[in-house]
Amino acid sequence: MRIQPIDNSTAFARKPNAKEMQVYTSSVNKGLELLGKQVDVILHNSSAPAISAENTGIGSLFSRTTITKLFPFLKAHGIKGIQQEPNGLRKVLDNSPYAPESNAKNIFMIPLEKLASEEYGNILSKQTFDLIVNNNPSKGEVNYPYIRTMYEVALREAFGNAKNSKEFLEFKSAREADFEQGAIYRILSKIHGNDNFTIWSNNDTYTEKELRIIDNKTGIKSWDKLDRNLYSSNSPKAQARIAELKEKYADDYDYYIFQQMILEKENDKSNKLAQETGIKIIGDSPVASTDVENWVNKNLFMKDLSIGCPPDYFSKSGQRWGFPYYNPKEIFNADGSLGRAGEALKKKYEEYFASFPGGIRIDHVIGLIDPFLYTNSSKKMTNANSGRIYSQFTGEFKKNTDEDYAALLTKIIIPAAAKYGHDISSIICEDLGDRNIPTERVMKKLNLSGISVTQFDHRGAKAPERNLIMLGSHDNASFIEFVQDLFNFGDNADKKARFLKKTKLLAEDTAPKGAAKEELKQYLKELRSDKLKFIAASFTELFTSPAKRVQIFFADFWGLGKTYNRPGTTQGNWALRLSEDFEDDYYKAASEGKAPNFASTIAAALRQRGLDKGNEALMKDLDNSARIIAE
Repeated sequence: MRIQPIDNSTAFARKPNAKEMQVYTSSVNKGLELLGKQVDVILHNSSAPAISAENTGIGSLFSRTTITKLFPFLKAHGIKGIQQEPNGLRKVLDNSPYAPESNAKNIFMIPLEKLASEEYGNILSKQTFDLIVNNNPSKGEVNYPYIRTMYEVALREAFGNAKNSKEFLEFKSAREADFEQGAIYRILSKIHGNDNFTIWSNNDTYTEKELRIIDNKTGIKSWDKLDRNLYSSNSPKAQARIAELKEKYADDYDYYIFQQMILEKENDKSNKLAQETGIKIIGDSPVASTDVENWVNKNLFMKDLSIGCPPDYFSKSGQRWGFPYYNPKEIFNADGSLGRAGEALKKKYEEYFASFPGGIRIDHVIGLIDPFLYTNSSKKMTNANSGRIYSQFTGEFKKNTDEDYAALLTKIIIPAAAKYGHDISSIICEDLGDRNIPTERVMKKLNLSGISVTQFDHRGAKAPERNLIMLGSHDNASFIEFVQDLFNFGDNADKKARFLKKTKLLAEDTAPKGAAKEELKQYLKELRSDKLKFIAASFTELFTSPAKRVQIFFADFWGLGKTYNRPGTTQGNWALRLSEDFEDDYYKAASEGKAPNFASTIAAALRQRGLDKGNEALMKDLDNSARIIAE
């Protein structure tokens, strides 16, 4: 038996013709079924492609290009899901989707080309839309300053043409309560000139005379911090202030709700499309509570404590995320029922599961089981000022049983999933980092899907069946960059040892079943001398592992060789995007060995598992398709 991987080094690429594509798709899906695998792509909205005539500078999974071009392409390659970023409303000057302002949806997901069409009654003029497209300074990566400016122009115009429509007035009547707090927060951020509610002072927004008129009994000081506490106080003054803001800034208030009406409509259309295409959108829920949650529920959070990560391999000083954590006493009452914070979390997760037919990824699930908290005022994490609240803190918050540790999952998240037809398999738990014993036990006991990342030296053969396996995610270097670094060990003994170990295990785990010792030795030699063969074998490892679910980050799916996000930095992140020619880009990268050749990968996985026996016709189709993709 000679191990002979497909040669992907030819000089040109072509898209398979219709007949070839039919055989390719059929054989890939049959192979995935035999292997028992589901494959998803991780693709954030901003990174979605657009045709040049509709390229406003940012992508959307609601866009016409996604619906008419990207979805059919992915379906042809056996993809069943797209995991997007957290879809919360972005802060005005922060590109990160992982620290949202509120649970209202991200306005940059609105497909402007639809607003400028009959579908929405042309509420956005073609002239304005074309102006945005033609002046887009970056046809490739996202230019956020341009997007912020142009979306404001476009959406204000669309709102002006639709604010008196029956549709909007009915939506506002039915849903205003869901968006009031977020709308008021954004109005106040504009009034105070910043979105940090902890420093808001009403003395900045009223003259001394106005303050005395408002309340001549208690004077100025009683109003000084009113906006900071607007929803955590049920006083007549607070209610009067809310009513005043709604009236004085009625246009801004309605504008906020209008944007959410568009997003709700597009989300509903997307969910219906998922049933037709078989490609479901998977949501992502950040560990961070939003600014609006912090503002509205400020009395429910722990004082002077924030959630983060302890010092570990990736951060020797730990990670200080700055996100407050709900007081456990407010999450559950003494009798085990949901407290005020528990009810807020229940509503939040129900909204997630209602929005996403593919389920959700839970960012940093460790933070739901045994969160690591640190004292905000401390400059350095120590055992005295930081630790895991349920296992390391002493006193009233100490937990002793797996049931106690799992309470947030079993009493809030899993029931929220079930309410909208999701089972455990629809919950992806990001459990990377410092996993402690309670987390390990809860994950295993509830049979929750964790994540195995091969870049982190998670061996595919050791990945639990319930897990999701991937090369890397949005927080890693692209796999091509990772391979370049792995092979560039030079005189570094530790890096060389890692390279030798990883290639040895990869050869053992991806070689055909029954390969002779000499054949395996030759295969290992090829993996160590040829980066492209190593990349191909690494994709195969995802499919030979016991893990039932495979995810591929879009930068690796398309072989882009660029980093999407560098944690700890702010420049250049969240901007990488697929081009209009994403189909041609894929076939070119696959022919060069930089992107996965699924026919070749699945065939190799079937041979490694011994499933090629009795499936000779399928193997022939896969091998033929692999050669075509490699051309």
